[in-house]
Amino acid sequence: MVFDVVVIGSGVVGLFVSFELARRGFSVAVVDRYPEPGWGVSRRHAGVLHVIQLPFSSYKSRLARRGNPKYVEICRRLGVEYKEVPALLAVDGWWKLPVVLAAFLYLRLHGIDASLCLRCREHRRDFKFAAAVLVRGYKVVDSFGLVYRLYDALREAGVQFFLGCRVDHVEEEAGGVVVRTSCGELSARYVVNAGGLYADEIAKELGVNVDITPGKGVMAVFHGREVRAILAPLTLRPHPRTKGGAIIPTVYGTVLFGPNLTDARDKEDVSTSKEDFELLAKKFGKYLRDFEHLTPVKIFAGNRPLSPTGDVVVKTTGRTVHVLGTESPTFTGAPALAEDVVKALEDLGLPKRRPGELPPLKPYAKCGRVVCFCRGVTECEIREAVGRGSRTLDGVMARFGMGMGPCQGSRCMAEILKIMSEELGVEPREITKFGGGSWLVL
Repeated sequence: MVFDVVVIGSGVVGLFVSFELARRGFSVAVVDRYPEPGWGVSRRHAGVLHVIQLPFSSYKSRLARRGNPKYVEICRRLGVEYKEVPALLAVDGWWKLPVVLAAFLYLRLHGIDASLCLRCREHRRDFKFAAAVLVRGYKVVDSFGLVYRLYDALREAGVQFFLGCRVDHVEEEAGGVVVRTSCGELSARYVVNAGGLYADEIAKELGVNVDITPGKGVMAVFHGREVRAILAPLTLRPHPRTKGGAIIPTVYGTVLFGPNLTDARDKEDVSTSKEDFELLAKKFGKYLRDFEHLTPVKIFAGNRPLSPTGDVVVKTTGRTVHVLGTESPTFTGAPALAEDVVKALEDLGLPKRRPGELPPLKPYAKCGRVVCFCRGVTECEIREAVGRGSRTLDGVMARFGMGMGPCQGSRCMAEILKIMSEELGVEPREITKFGGGSWLVL
């Protein structure tokens, strides 16, 4: 079979591109090296939909401003949990008030919905700060749920997924493109290279020399209270690669500190250390009331693909569109970026078609006994997750946010493994946590 488009990468960018193509009636295949969708860059981040990204003239900033409002309808249609939250750009001393005033004027000058927050009694119940700029329009979203609902919707629409298949070579020919993978050969009329951290390696095979550098962000998760806003320490000299991290509420009822930005040894380096945790606790703990009573439940890291330009890069070669340097806040801008990628494909010769609507996504059946009490997930939902394609423990748990609560899955993991083994007809020892050699039962 020759597909209209092969999309390399099943992160949020690849999934949204596939979504836009499927809406236009094209045949699409998605190939990814990981055994589950969205397990590259999209798996490890804070789940924040941003409003501000400096400089405002950058492509990634424009994408974020276009993409953010689209998520309300996207989450509604797909049944993805999200929260509307304001963001406080705060200082810890009154002597820094000129910084707050300057930031407020600058943001209003650029059309950002912002106001001064000097008393802010509501937010002082959660945070300790002297003054802040309050910015509206931020959201926190169940990013795992978003990835898997997109995946489910695309599978129901006929998109074919080749997961756990590494791309070894891409070759453009006169009438199409051949994508050679570890699982076999795929043929397409066009290709979208949305390979995240590895997009540069694919692009170089077709003559595009852009080096992607991994930038590691470490985050810490705490349980014990919920907050009603994002709080980010304000500086007039922001780092060009990161917004500096924040105290962030989550849809799971926990509080997240970070991410920071540190050097990564390589593209797979997601290591963390005691020093990382202590730095995050020192930087953000002073702003959070009753911080000493919170329980740390997890520290994790993710890599973002940093481009040499400091911005998202879209390039074309022959019959391929390359999406490079999808650093923060590309998660926010992904729906808008997908529209731009489709336009780039049309410029290469893909027929122009008006987008329609995909069939309504089939909801999960919520029945049987409750297996995960933190998230209220039932046995039927777990069995259906296996039926929808998940073959790893993490893949099933991520669909519903299991393992995000205070117990981190310790109370339900064994039961999930047992249900999966029944559905797959295999012994529990044959199921891995996240593929490869991540065995749970020996």
